[in-house]
Amino acid sequence: GGGASGLSAGISALKNGIKKVLILDRNIDLGGNLNLFINNGFGEYYLNRNVTGPELASKLIRDYRALNGSFKSDTEVLKVSNDKVIRYVNPEEGIQEIKANSIIIATGCREKFTGNIDIPIHKYVGILTLFASLRLINIHGYLPGKNVVIVGDNKVASILARRLKIEGSRNVTFLDTSINGLKKEYKDIFEGFNVNLKRCKKIIEIYGKERIESLDIINFDTGEIENISCDSLILKVGYYPELGTLRQSIIDKKENG
Repeated sequence: GGGASGLSAGISALKNGIKKVLILDRNIDLGGNLNLFINNGFGEYYLNRNVTGPELASKLIRDYRALNGSFKSDTEVLKVSNDKVIRYVNPEEGIQEIKANSIIIATGCREKFTGNIDIPIHKYVGILTLFASLRLINIHGYLPGKNVVIVGDNKVASILARRLKIEGSRNVTFLDTSINGLKKEYKDIFEGFNVNLKRCKKIIEIYGKERIESLDIINFDTGEIENISCDSLILKVGYYPELGTLRQSIIDKKENG
């Protein structure tokens, strides 16, 4: 993994006497999820100040290269064996194996799919996850929609709501799914950007043709049903550890007495 954890571990190893470090990362660019977040709030542990995600990624990559750290991008690890042989594949080399003295697993987590949330999506176009939407906007330069509904309760969802307004979405409705209400620090993120915040709501039905056109939400307290028009629905679906490499590997599980 070549995100913040992998790069930081590589830099630390090289600074502490390890002669050769190789990072294998499935993405084309190093930096991992740091590349998605153009807001401040990263780097305190490394720079003693907060910077944007891409700024921290650039600094980590520069420092890693300056220490003669090696990396292979666009590379998928297929298997790790007990004798520390790593099998990987990439477009240039095909399938290869390499022997290591030590291996650090820094694969982080992956966003779940829309099917992991209890909402009837009906396979309409225009239904995305938080990270997919951030990638569309910040990496590829595409706006997910002009009339957007976001379902979430965390900082990432709040940042996305603000980002959509900045980039030209006319209407952004934020459905707060938290039990106790959205934290003030999260609400402050889109304060002044005319984001429509709705609390105690749940989606019960979605309508459209090829693309989503509207949805019904129900108020938990009153049972009142409201229809909201939209051309995009963005879902917070949660994350799970990226364990694909470990599942394909044979590693002894040893317990410390």
